[in-house]
Amino acid sequence: MTELKSETSSFEIPRGYGMPVINLYFWVGLISAILLRSIIVADHYSIFWGKAIWYLGVAGYLWFFTHRYHIAKRRFGVIKDLNLFEKVRTRQKLSEKELEGLEYLLWSLSVSKERANYFVISVFSVIAIALSLSLDLGILKI
Repeated sequence: MTELKSETSSFEIPRGYGMPVINLYFWVGLISAILLRSIIVADHYSIFWGKAIWYLGVAGYLWFFTHRYHIAKRRFGVIKDLNLFEKVRTRQKLSEKELEGLEYLLWSLSVSKERANYFVISVFSVIAIALSLSLDLGILKI
């Protein structure tokens, strides 16, 4: 009788990125967020600069969110391919490969700068709205 091989034995756990790459994407996302919110001020002075900032911000966001999609897809792949959710939910004993997958997921979440990015984007959004209203209503003259 032939022995059945585990589906998890052929699955490769992704390698995490180094901190320089993680920081690069954090700054790309952050700068893009600031650029897109600064369009409000740029448009008051120059349509050219408003459009230039818009293109730079959107290009940065495209790069940033393509990377974030890739990370989310990798995390989901580990959970799905190793059936981790069901195994943890039913308290099954995890193999070395499954523990390695779980370690990757926890590491990936712990080094992610997405929480800081979301916070900064939220703060700059509030600033942009207040600044825009102030400029549009003539309260602030820049």
